[in-house]
Amino acid sequence: MVDAADPLALSGYQLRLPSFEGPLDVLLRLIEREQLAIADVSLVAVTDQFLTHLAAMGAAPPAEIAAFSAVAARLLVLKSRSLLPRPPAPDADEGDDDLVHQLREHRALKAALAELSERDRLGEHFFPRGGAVALELVPAPARLAPGPPAALARALRRRLSLLAPPPHDHPVRRVVSLPGTVARLLGMLAARSRLRFSEVVGDRPGREEVLVAFLAVLVLLRRQQVAADQTEPFGEIELLLLGPVSAAVAAEANETGFA
Repeated sequence: MVDAADPLALSGYQLRLPSFEGPLDVLLRLIEREQLAIADVSLVAVTDQFLTHLAAMGAAPPAEIAAFSAVAARLLVLKSRSLLPRPPAPDADEGDDDLVHQLREHRALKAALAELSERDRLGEHFFPRGGAVALELVPAPARLAPGPPAALARALRRRLSLLAPPPHDHPVRRVVSLPGTVARLLGMLAARSRLRFSEVVGDRPGREEVLVAFLAVLVLLRRQQVAADQTEPFGEIELLLLGPVSAAVAAEANETGFA
């Protein structure tokens, strides 16, 4: 059993080591008082002997295991401290140098305090405070009356219903018809008799305008009203009027079924 006055005492258990023989708590006290070097004690042997002691007892009391655990933990701490390097002891000369440094700082602070006191007495390096700056008071924003979220949502919907809807500008798409393009092409050829295809479609034609103008050229070629000449693949197409354009031809062009 463990002694109530000394919780680290283990009754009936004796250690037998090369450097020590006796109770476990006595071993701990000798090491803490530096009467026995911890380096001379094998903690592995201490643990093995205690496990052998427990096996011989059969049912080990929990109090005895707890006491051994406390002593073993303390021995591990002492063993670890002995293995770690210790910080060097402060040198006496370094202590004297630190004291001299503190005395010099104290002397410098005392001289600075005396100079500041003299300036305060003479009123040097003091400037009067200027006039106060008038700050513009910004009124606090008006607070909304407290209300449930549903009432605020209804008020917002009513407000939005009073606002005029934004104008929607829809671009008007230009309609290009085949009869109109045929009539325009015949009119241009009647005025000049020779025309390039790029002049028919304009400077910045759209895809639909180019397709309709090309179809108009095919219509006039089929009717043998114009002749077309292209000197190279994908080159400029030259159009030549083969005969005069009459009013009947223009009317027929307007009534063509290729629209």
